[in-house]
Amino acid sequence: MSYNSSTEANCVCSKDIKKDEESNFDLVLKEKWMEAQKNEVFRYILNIQDSKILEGKYHFLVQLNIDRGYKRRFPENIISMNQPFNEKDFNFTKLVSEEQIMNLNNTDKDDITAINASPIEYCHSLLLPQRCKQLPQLVTKHSLVKAVELFSLSLSSYIRVAFNSLCAFASVNHLHWHLYYLKWRMLLEYIKIVCPATIGRKRRRCPTIW
Repeated sequence: MSYNSSTEANCVCSKDIKKDEESNFDLVLKEKWMEAQKNEVFRYILNIQDSKILEGKYHFLVQLNIDRGYKRRFPENIISMNQPFNEKDFNFTKLVSEEQIMNLNNTDKDDITAINASPIEYCHSLLLPQRCKQLPQLVTKHSLVKAVELFSLSLSSYIRVAFNSLCAFASVNHLHWHLYYLKWRMLLEYIKIVCPATIGRKRRRCPTIW
C-alpha cells in the first residue's frame, strides 16, 4: 500500500471506511497545505513509499517515509521532559509567512496553524497555541482546549490531533500539536473501555457518547 501526495487522501485500507465530509475549515486547511506544497515551502514532497499493518490484536500501522529520515530539520538535543525553552534554538516564532495557514483567534495571532515542513501524512500541520509566549513542549490547559476546538471545526472522520512530548520524539522544544488526516481506524476508536471506578469489581462497559 502506498501514498502519493498528489492524491487527496492516503490509500490505506481500513475497516468501516466511509465517505468523508468536509467543513470550511477542512477545505481551507487542504487548500493552503497543497498551495504550500506547490510553492515548494516543504523540505520535501510527501511520498510514503510503503505501508503495512502489523500483526497482532492492535493492528498498528507503519509507514515508510525515507525523506522524513534524511531531509527533516536536525532535532534539538533533548535531555529532559522538562527542558526549558531556549530562544537560540529553532522555534515557531521564526516561521516565514508562507508556512502559516490560519489564525485561530479573532483578536491576535498567538494561536495559529502552520504546515509541518517535514510531513508524515496528508495535510500534516501544526497547532501552535500561544506561540509568542515561547512555551516549552508541555501540555497546557489552553493548548488542550485549542486542540479540542480543532475537532469541532472539522467534519472529517479522519482528522487526527496528536501530541508528542520531549523524550518521545518531539524535535522542537516549543509548544505544538500535530494535525493531519489518516484514513485508518486508530485503536482508541474501537478499543473496549472500562470505567476506572469499577476496576477491582465486576467489570462493565462505560457508556460511549457518539
